[in-house]
Amino acid sequence: MKKWIIIIILVLIILFTGAGVYAYQLIREPLLHELNQAESYVKGQKLLTEVTSASYYHGTDAFYVLIGSTEEGSEAIVWVSEDYDFHHVELQTDGLSKEDALAIVHQEDNIKGIQSVKLGFERGLPVYEITYLNEENRKGYYYLTFADGTFMKRYVLRTN
Repeated sequence: MKKWIIIIILVLIILFTGAGVYAYQLIREPLLHELNQAESYVKGQKLLTEVTSASYYHGTDAFYVLIGSTEEGSEAIVWVSEDYDFHHVELQTDGLSKEDALAIVHQEDNIKGIQSVKLGFERGLPVYEITYLNEENRKGYYYLTFADGTFMKRYVLRTN
């Protein structure tokens, strides 16, 4: 009897794990398709010849952010609006590195841990969105410009 209970529990665990993996892939599939379309757009417009990274940013407006190489061999970042009617290109060397952006945020706030650093586009400017936990375990968002690290906005969520 014990053996049957263990077998049933193992089968249920395997079924729930499989269902979870399937659901995750099903949910991610449209986003991956959109990122592939954004990559095709960037290559078709000859903005990048090779894409090394692609991500999705949803702030005031939604943007695809693609990082890769230009025809000249320079590393560049391309922000493409979700409806493909606007794009913005910057060389990586023309802006702050991720490490520089983190250093600025560490100077400005009491940060316990960084959760994410994303490139985005707000108010017509390329930005870094840095998500963090502060010393009071409150989640914070800090936005600074990609070009020179100018403060744009910050907000911290309450915990309750």
